[in-house]
Amino acid sequence: MGRMGWWILFGTLVWLMVSGCTQDGRDTPPTEDGGKTGKKTVEKEWVVKWKQSEADPEFLREVQVIHRTEDQGVKMLVRLKEGVKEDVWLERWSSDEGVEFIHPNQKYQVEERKGTDTATNTEKGNDYLKRIRADRAWREVRFRGRHQPVVVAVVDTGADLDHPALKPFLTQGVNLKEPSQSPEDRMGHGTHVAGVIAEVWRGWSRQGGEESNPADFVQIMPVKVMEDGSDGDVYFTSEGIREAVRRKADVIVLSQGSWTYSEAMAEAVRYAEEKGVVVIGASGNASISEDGELLHNSPIYYPAAFPTVIGVGSTDPDGKVVLTSNFGPGIDVVAPGESIRAAVVGGNYGTDSGTSFAAPQVGALASLILRRYPDFSPVQVRALIRQSAHPNGENRWDPYNGFGMIDVYAALTETPRKDIFEPNEGKKSAMPFSRDQVYNAVLDGKNDTDCYTISVPYSGTLNLSLKGADRKPEGVRVEISGEKNVRYQGKEAEQIRLSVSPGPITACLSTSQNKAWEYELENNYRQEADEYENNDHQWNAYNAKVAPGYTHFRGTLHRKRDNDWYRLQVSKPGKLSLRLDVFSPRGDPVLYLQREGSWKGKKVDGEAEGKPEEIEWKVKSGSLYVRITDYGTNPNPDPYHFMVRFQPGDRDVFEPNNTSAQARLLEEGEEGTGKFGGGSDLDWYVYFSGREEKTPIRFKVPEGAEDAVLLLYDEDLRVLEKIRLSGGRRSETRIRTLAKGMYHLRVQGGENDAKKGYRLQVGR
Repeated sequence: MGRMGWWILFGTLVWLMVSGCTQDGRDTPPTEDGGKTGKKTVEKEWVVKWKQSEADPEFLREVQVIHRTEDQGVKMLVRLKEGVKEDVWLERWSSDEGVEFIHPNQKYQVEERKGTDTATNTEKGNDYLKRIRADRAWREVRFRGRHQPVVVAVVDTGADLDHPALKPFLTQGVNLKEPSQSPEDRMGHGTHVAGVIAEVWRGWSRQGGEESNPADFVQIMPVKVMEDGSDGDVYFTSEGIREAVRRKADVIVLSQGSWTYSEAMAEAVRYAEEKGVVVIGASGNASISEDGELLHNSPIYYPAAFPTVIGVGSTDPDGKVVLTSNFGPGIDVVAPGESIRAAVVGGNYGTDSGTSFAAPQVGALASLILRRYPDFSPVQVRALIRQSAHPNGENRWDPYNGFGMIDVYAALTETPRKDIFEPNEGKKSAMPFSRDQVYNAVLDGKNDTDCYTISVPYSGTLNLSLKGADRKPEGVRVEISGEKNVRYQGKEAEQIRLSVSPGPITACLSTSQNKAWEYELENNYRQEADEYENNDHQWNAYNAKVAPGYTHFRGTLHRKRDNDWYRLQVSKPGKLSLRLDVFSPRGDPVLYLQREGSWKGKKVDGEAEGKPEEIEWKVKSGSLYVRITDYGTNPNPDPYHFMVRFQPGDRDVFEPNNTSAQARLLEEGEEGTGKFGGGSDLDWYVYFSGREEKTPIRFKVPEGAEDAVLLLYDEDLRVLEKIRLSGGRRSETRIRTLAKGMYHLRVQGGENDAKKGYRLQVGR
């Protein structure tokens, strides 16, 4: 995932004060304000679905309705009216019995890295068609018979409706934001996505044959849901999916998205699956800081991460996954994504890069499979795309490549298999099963066993759902191997709920019946509740006495609408600093602060997904309540880290650091300096690794130091490394592979080393 400065939990040693958040001698946090925000949500806009046919009149008095649909229930896009307090409003209506779901209108955006186009780079720009073996398919595959054209909907910025490369393929589209206008593309992203689809198809007309005009059997439907690529949102994109289904699309391509889960989007892709429509989603491009630093390239975007959506990553000309292509659970396949040549607005051609232009290659392939097998369901299309892909080495699936590079020729010529996961008869040959995904396979009688391995990152709950295509799992056994071994049989195998520890879990299916059984196996993982639960309300907040220095809480937002309350007890006046951080852009942390006995509070929520929230002010003695939530009210896949720093008066904030609970933070590459206090003095430090990588650890002591020891511990305070400097040795550097997570370091000098300085550095 690259080195991420803000992944190094709790920032610089001197935290910058949040604008407007410092108090001049007062211990009451400032009241809520509408300060600047870095969110990727449309500010104050919410998506609401009602169970009944009409919204509550009281609800309507507090909002402005921007858009409304009545397909499968009443769904609204609303904006809060001036003066409505967002937190109070959300608490009221999220618990209303008439509301099915409510969440922020998450921004969806498209990203591209434009290239130039000249006569000399045309062949190179079209090389991606050779790498997916579309060129061989053009020469050797012929489509027989006459059928209705397969329609691919591009839900995006529209299309250049007069582009000569697209015009033969275009069917009537729609502009959802401006229904009276055409889906004309003014930005260019949708045109290029559609152009990639056309390039994959066009080879059949170049090669001639029985059906030489591919427009006779494939068409493109532009569904415009955004204007300039940055004004998209989850509401109109989910409505775009529904509209494409209503207009009889067979395939939907979504070269857009975000990291945040949305019930509206989940419902839309389920609707498409139920109606027999194949959905393809780009895995998304990594987030990059203003300094060019890679911040996040995992996990993959929604909607690509949904189980029934084909998630597509991108590769470079050498077939390697691009560093900026998001990876992780939910990746199905990869396709070329660098310098992809296709149509651009204005009737021209150009090159763009990103997962946005890998996804339409898979969309084109899905349409060709449906032309070859008109009766295929989305499940069968997904299986054939996975089956025909070229895996990365011996890995049948991995979180970077998925099932591998797509192959158009193989997909159109191989015989489709009902079970693409064979051989997986035992634990050693178990098929990797991506978290929060679904597999469709076949138990071929009592002599067949199907095994799958799921890797879980933290302790939590793993749910397995098993159902058959034509009958219940009678005679079916599911044996679970992991920290504990357990067996489920018959009806109890339909829904399995497991408490799991970090590591691999293997599930093996078998049957006592001597006939084939087609089944669907889905897994769903959630973190366990943290040690501070139950602390969902202010009245049962977790009590913590704040000592000088650092106090650290590692918590989880393990379920929908989880609230974690803390009561911080401060014994004397001083300066209090709080920082809330998450390890994943799936989360958007929010702090809410309220002094005990006060009705006023402060909401700290100025940053976007995956970024920390922090605040600093002067306090008197007493108690402060702190609430931690997720802005989208979603469970988070990784723990959050809540750091409290208390500095009484003008005392050095980093002293004392004599225990692990008082450990001083070390940023990556920062050189920490300290002084030995003699043989009994211990100096503790904490370091956070943003990803698994080889990390240098440097320890230096001055001349004359007799016996200095540095110990490296993991999160559970187990010793991983020991560096001893004695007998004239003044420095040493060790290289150790550190996984993502928290580490402690402890420095101790000899009896005669008091007041001698030392230097400590972790990372480059």
